[in-house]
Amino acid sequence: MGLTSDTHRAHRTGRTVGFAAGFLALALVAAGCVDDPTDSTGPEPGSDGAPIVLGAAIAETGRHGVEGIEVVRGYRLAVEILNEKGGIRGRPVQLEIRDDGSDAQASARLYAELIASGTVHALLGPYSSPITETVLAVNEAAGVPMVAPMAAAPSIWSERERQWSVQLLTPGPTYLQGSVEVAVFGGARTVAIVYENTSFPASVVEGVRGAARRHGLEIVLDRSYEVGAADHEAIAAEARDAGADLFIGGGYSVDAAGFAAAAPAVGYRPVLISLILGPGQATFAEDVGRAARCVAGNSPWHPALATSGFIADNDTFVRRYEAVHGGTPGYHAAGGFAAVELMAEGLDNAISGAGEPDRAALRDFLFSTRTGTVAGPYEVFPIGEAEAGAQRGLKGLQVQWQDDGAGGLALRIVHPWAAANAVPCYTR
Repeated sequence: MGLTSDTHRAHRTGRTVGFAAGFLALALVAAGCVDDPTDSTGPEPGSDGAPIVLGAAIAETGRHGVEGIEVVRGYRLAVEILNEKGGIRGRPVQLEIRDDGSDAQASARLYAELIASGTVHALLGPYSSPITETVLAVNEAAGVPMVAPMAAAPSIWSERERQWSVQLLTPGPTYLQGSVEVAVFGGARTVAIVYENTSFPASVVEGVRGAARRHGLEIVLDRSYEVGAADHEAIAAEARDAGADLFIGGGYSVDAAGFAAAAPAVGYRPVLISLILGPGQATFAEDVGRAARCVAGNSPWHPALATSGFIADNDTFVRRYEAVHGGTPGYHAAGGFAAVELMAEGLDNAISGAGEPDRAALRDFLFSTRTGTVAGPYEVFPIGEAEAGAQRGLKGLQVQWQDDGAGGLALRIVHPWAAANAVPCYTR
């Protein structure tokens, strides 16, 4: 499948999802399931000292369940620490979490129900770009602020003029550009670009193609595959036969594990393998064993970062997570924690005296502030711009699994060079 047809298909898919989500939102408003944002008399939670409620529907089962559970762990830990510190303006914070089963329409329905309940002050996002895009039609129609911690596809914000929804993570096209530079540093001259044909992976490889051109890499394979249809060993063999020094792309965690294991199985030893989602998770090396060695990927966050936010610094987050879950958190948990930090800071600014949080004031804070979280700097394009709500402050990291000197593997930062705590390793 050619580059042009893949790109056009991704764009058509994005428009279709957008129209469907918009229709869903209008139907929900018309049916009375969500508030019309133009109706200032819509239900607001009462101010009687009751908890401040944050609502979310997110995958705890289904194809995104592994990642979704980690985000939820971040949500819950942030609220736990926040309440230990007295909550927000002396009021406890409560989470209302629903499992969307990794289904976009189910997620939209659950968010509509949370909004219609009249008890939710603000929203935390679901997992994945396609699900987030569907859900944003609901909360935008209802006029309820949302921090979306796990949506990186730029199409969700580009030319959409969002007014209630902000992005926490780095945009998709920036995810693996650094890996191209790392591969060139190791001697790569050719690249295979392989990716799941959905909006987020397609956006990542757009950035990879641009980086490959800038660094003079020859693209010897550029192909997509449909969701759940990747024959990992066959694709790895195809990249091997094409002579690709860099294998880059993938989709979500299952494909990352599949490609990492497939390369050695078919005798494919490129200079570098870098995969979209998976390598940045703390459990990746457990999932694939020694096949994880020298596999790289993106991580918006790393346990070694010296960051802090409204609730805690990074060291505290990592230590508390390890105490509860017995292992080091990955960036999904950090993103969930950071989303609560950002929303809590906004709510703290949106409460006047003993009153309720003002949704418009909270929205204005989210779109205008420059602040920090455990995930790093936060700043989005302001309301009135075509990309309003899109992240522009956070820069991602390239991480890689390397020998830890004790027979195991450790996840280290290899790019950008100024932030690196290790030299890249290569498989040939």
